Amino acid sequence: MRTQVPTNDSAEFASPHAAIDAVRQHLIRAQTELIALSNSVGRVMSQSLCADRDSPALDLSSMDGFAIKMSDLSVMASDLGLPVATTSTHGQHEARIGHAPTSMPDAEAMRIVTGAPIPLGADVVIRHEDVSRIGDCVRLMIDPASIKCGANIRRQGENAKSGTEIARPGQMISAATVGALASFGVSQVQVHRRVRVVIVITGDELVSIDEDPKPWQVRDSNGPVLQALLGTRSWIEIVSCTHARDDADSLAATIASAMNAADAVILTGGVSMGHRDFVPQVVTQLGARTIFHKLPQRPGRPMMAAVRPASATNAACLILGLPGNPISVMTTARRLGIPLLSAIAGLPPNEVAPIKRVIASGDESKLAMWWFRLVGERIGADGCRALYLLCGKGSGDVATAATSVGFIEVAPTATTDGLHDFYSWTV
Repeated sequence: MRTQVPTNDSAEFASPHAAIDAVRQHLIRAQTELIALSNSVGRVMSQSLCADRDSPALDLSSMDGFAIKMSDLSVMASDLGLPVATTSTHGQHEARIGHAPTSMPDAEAMRIVTGAPIPLGADVVIRHEDVSRIGDCVRLMIDPASIKCGANIRRQGENAKSGTEIARPGQMISAATVGALASFGVSQVQVHRRVRVVIVITGDELVSIDEDPKPWQVRDSNGPVLQALLGTRSWIEIVSCTHARDDADSLAATIASAMNAADAVILTGGVSMGHRDFVPQVVTQLGARTIFHKLPQRPGRPMMAAVRPASATNAACLILGLPGNPISVMTTARRLGIPLLSAIAGLPPNEVAPIKRVIASGDESKLAMWWFRLVGERIGADGCRALYLLCGKGSGDVATAATSVGFIEVAPTATTDGLHDFYSWTV
């Protein structure tokens, strides 16, 4: 085990938010890679991409109907109506999708469908429902004064001009982003590499989920819950999930290997003050700088965060030490782990910010620290979704947690009245 001890920046922070901000200053974004647009949903843009042409690329009709010149509107409104074109200089008597715009004949109306190019010389489209057919003519059936020049025409570039930024660095790519980029000819995108995470579960009492435990043993739920919470995000890659014994030397070897394989190592257990809680000292001995150890929050007060700085031989690595109790693992990983991993992924803070929700049925309980309270959700008679508090029995109550949709964060000495930050397990 390396014995070099770096400068320790561990400090007391007044809130989880302040602790996150402090750690963010020490993090380095993941490198970038070029991937196919078709595989990019959920990944994080690392470059700006712009429109390669105007959108639309020329004037288009926004309605099915007839293209005309405004100068012929009065004739169309007369009893005789306006003749419908049957020929043109290009041998085309209607405006068609996927064809170059034709020339607009004088004193005639030209059939046009939604999305077709506006004929050259036309300056208005009259909807089908606003005319009637009189033989080979169409007659306007509404007040001509209500028709404005340019009506029902989508002008060239009105959606976006050539050179307009369509996707920005730090943006999470959605299906809508893919659609927009495809329309501008982007087949490959530069994105941040997925954040590589190694999960290390500590504890001599733990056995695998398929074992029949003795009364003094516990099936490991922390590994599966972290893989479910983190691994479902497209910008995270779970490299491995391993179990480490409560022994300083073997733990050091496990963490050292994990740090060399990942951008972030997330540990559960071994972070409190017990004589078998080796994580804080081992992390320091391995060259990581502790940013905080203990936060004024429940559950998860003993949580720690450290960063191994980048060097000539090692890449930067975030180390998060979470308490071992299952509810503590879930809440601290969601509240602090995901925002910190998102910073490595290249996401701006607002991309993973919580939403504000009201608790339909709260209580008057208070704590002198930040309180993560599990909540369920029900749909009321009005069809609206409402959050309600769950009455858990402590940090090991996985049965109650199974019915939760997330948790709210209640400020010190506050009650559940009013709006609170809501952290969903799935978003």
